[in-house]
Amino acid sequence: MPEHQELSGKRRACKAAGAVLLLVALLCASMRGAAAQSATPAASLTTAAPLVTVSGHGETNVPPDIAQVTIGVDVTKATLQDAQQEATTRANQIIDTVKAAGVAAQDIQTINYNVSVLTNTGKDADRTEVKGFEIVNQVQVTVRDIAKLGELLDAVVQAGANAIDGVTFTVDDPTEAARQARIDAVADAHAKAEELAAAAGMTLGPVVSIAEGTAPPAITPIAADAEVAMKAAPVPVEIGSNTVSVDVTLTYQLR
Repeated sequence: MPEHQELSGKRRACKAAGAVLLLVALLCASMRGAAAQSATPAASLTTAAPLVTVSGHGETNVPPDIAQVTIGVDVTKATLQDAQQEATTRANQIIDTVKAAGVAAQDIQTINYNVSVLTNTGKDADRTEVKGFEIVNQVQVTVRDIAKLGELLDAVVQAGANAIDGVTFTVDDPTEAARQARIDAVADAHAKAEELAAAAGMTLGPVVSIAEGTAPPAITPIAADAEVAMKAAPVPVEIGSNTVSVDVTLTYQLR
């Protein structure tokens, strides 16, 4: 083989070997970069501060300061005109009695007025035959002087009320009660967080987030049976107490 051909072959072999070495170097560099990228999330997880999220509940008992009662008349007459006349007369007497007891006009609201046609319902009766009309007229009354509630219930019965659905006691302004319940809820959450941290061999860090339930503070009303107003006078009334509750969620860092 001529000398120049042999030299040319050696050069080509050297170039091929160099290309292979370059490819191997690039491949190694790429693998090192991928390994470094895959290790980054794990490293960040190990350096992030651990967190604990807890919920807390607080309640405050407070005596109610208002009562709501539904008062009405239920009248049945042979003709619609007679039923309307008596229902209207008795409803006006009830409203006048309520106002005379010191209840403001804005605390009296009509919530139901219903007219029903009464027909024969017997087995052999003519179901199209009208035998009378029933009218129900009800108002909701907010009583702000609870001490006078018993006297008011007795007075409206004497004025013609024959449909009293019930009495509900509640709190007109729960702001102060909700504030105390909120403080208790945070304290409850903090105590839970301390217990969890201690169990994990850690201590509490700063608060990361705090949230209260999306609904406003809940007020648990107390219902009383107002049908006693139909039995005796004066009407005994026990107001009990209301519960204002708040729920919160706190997230702490752990150390």
